[in-house]
Parts: sequence; structure tokens; C-alpha cells
Amino acid sequence: MTFSDREAKLSTGTLPFKVGGNGRPILYLHSAGGVRLSQPLQRLAGKYCVYVPTFPGFDGSKTHDGVASMQALADLAAEFIGTQVTGSCDVIGHSFGGWVAMWLAARHPDKVDHLVLETPAGLIPEGKGGLSSDPEVLRRQLYAHPERMPPEKPIEIVRANRAMLSHYHQSDPHMDHDLVAQFDKIQCLTLVLAGASDSVIPADSGRLLKARLPHSYLVYVHDAAHNIETDQPEFFNRVVGDFLTWGDGFLVKRQASA
Repeated sequence: MTFSDREAKLSTGTLPFKVGGNGRPILYLHSAGGVRLSQPLQRLAGKYCVYVPTFPGFDGSKTHDGVASMQALADLAAEFIGTQVTGSCDVIGHSFGGWVAMWLAARHPDKVDHLVLETPAGLIPEGKGGLSSDPEVLRRQLYAHPERMPPEKPIEIVRANRAMLSHYHQSDPHMDHDLVAQFDKIQCLTLVLAGASDSVIPADSGRLLKARLPHSYLVYVHDAAHNIETDQPEFFNRVVGDFLTWGDGFLVKRQASA
């Protein structure tokens, strides 16, 4: 599926985004590594209209004045939805993008229908998880199958992307206590995907979400680390597709159509 490059004119500046497909809208919020059009995203675009904005400051884009917190980034995402979609949409967030997606669901519940959190950041207990500064260790943290890694971005882009983490969250880099205090406002149906081999986001994070979000499901993905889309693309396609189609009934086994 081909994605096209576009720009949205928002109140704080221009936001570049990619869009592909037709059908029910999905907003995909990228990780701190920046935008990557994974195989699952391209597959989803065969059935849905998938929007992939680039957060300000990532992938060589400019930051926006006044957008320097996770809350402000969530507000920007809500404004983006308002310019592209009529009503609400499904939201998928990976890692850093999952962190933003949780704030979006808490602050703008009218904008989010189904919520998919793929190894979401922002909820790491002290002394656990986190990213290594050693490139080889980091590669093993991110991928159970590094041979499936997408092409690397230029090193200057990688470093600039990582630096944006402190731009948007200046306090505790691991646990967003302000977000946890807002969990009761996240009432949408939520699927939490945790990599069984993920050492970046510990299992405690997924269990916290399952315990605190009233309408949530937690699924551990075998043979996957932090980037489930890359490690297990077929499983990601199946479970996310079923969740978006069937909602609460996504775990029910169905016979294939004749």
C-alpha cells in the first residue's frame, strides 16, 4: 500500500504526516525512533485509512512553540484528528507514541474509539527497564529478530529523535505519575500488547495498565521484544485487526470464511 506525504496546518505550526488507504480512520503515533511504515501498517492501510503524523522535532522536523510536554503533544494529536477525521478514530501508539496515546485518551476521550498500546512507555518502575546506550545491546533490546530490522536512519537523526524525549517530559523519565492519576478518565476499549522478551518496558507496566484501565485487555506476544510490529508482524496484524473489528469479542476463535 502506498502512503502519500502531506501537511496539516495546526494552531502551533505545520505537522507533516503520511496517509494511506481508505476506510475507517486509524491514527498511528510513532515511537521515539521516528516514523517507520512497517509491514503491519501497510497491511492495515489495505482496509483502513491510516494517518501517521511526525511529532514536532522528530525526523528532522521543527519543534512547535508551546508544545513541550506530553499533555501538549496529546492536545496536538487531538487537533490533528479534528482536521482530518469526522468524529473519533481508532488510535495505535508504539512506545513513546503509546505514552502520547494514553494522554490523548485521557484528555480527549471523544477523539478515541479503540486504543492499541504497543509496549507503551511512560510507566517504567524505578530501577527496571529503559534503553541502553550501547548500540549492540540496544539492538537486542528493541528486536528479538534483528535480522528483520528496517533500514537504519542516519545517526544524526537517531540522536536528535532520542533527544526529544527530554523535550517532552522533563521530570521522571521512567514513570509518569501525572498520567497514572488520569487513568480513570481512559474509558475506551484498550488493547495492551507486551513483548514477552521486552527488556525496555518491564512486565510490571502491562500489569499496571490491565489493573487500572477498566476496559482493557493485556496480551503477551511470544518471541517479541520491544518492537512487536517487526518481530511478529503476522501476529500483530491478526490480533490488532481482530480487536479493531470485533472489540470485546476479538479473542473468540472464528472459522475462516469459505
